[in-house]
Amino acid sequence: MSDDVFERLDELAALIARRFPHIAPIRPAGSSILYLLRSGQGTRYVLWARERAEYAWYGPSGRGPYLGPDAPDAAEAIGEELAP
Repeated sequence: MSDDVFERLDELAALIARRFPHIAPIRPAGSSILYLLRSGQGTRYVLWARERAEYAWYGPSGRGPYLGPDAPDAAEAIGEELAP
């Protein structure tokens, strides 16, 4: 797994943690998936889709929709989607 993927997910996690205190972003060591935990709401997942060079939601049905290539924009989209 590329360090670039980890760096992108860590950047996104830091932005989410600063802007949206109701979301706890966690990337387990070595994981290419960012876990988004919300109290009483369950977990959502985001990954960096290398083939499209974009962040994307990830779930039981696979990838998508895509959140774009820019971490600040993706963080805003996540914050809106997971508003308290």
